[in-house]
Amino acid sequence: MTAATNQRPIIIKRIKKAGGGGHHGGAWKVAYADFVTAMMAFFLLMWLINTTSPEQRRGIAEFFAPASVSRVSSGAGGLLEGTSFAESGVREGHSAPVAQSS
Repeated sequence: MTAATNQRPIIIKRIKKAGGGGHHGGAWKVAYADFVTAMMAFFLLMWLINTTSPEQRRGIAEFFAPASVSRVSSGAGGLLEGTSFAESGVREGHSAPVAQSS
């Protein structure tokens, strides 16, 4: 045997560095920026409420009060105009029939 065949093969082990994990990533910066923005908006709102008079606050509350969905709260002025769906699925109480039974 020759000297070249008696030698072991050379093994080169390359180790890649894993980056971007833990505190080295950038996801925490986005979450922190969102938190800081929300806190800034909250304290700005608190400051603005503190500087308004009670009459101005009542006006702001009336502006943001929810409007009624329908013109009347009960009776035949609602969405179905006083009619209802029967168990068979046909609308009852309407002058014109919606479905014909055979």
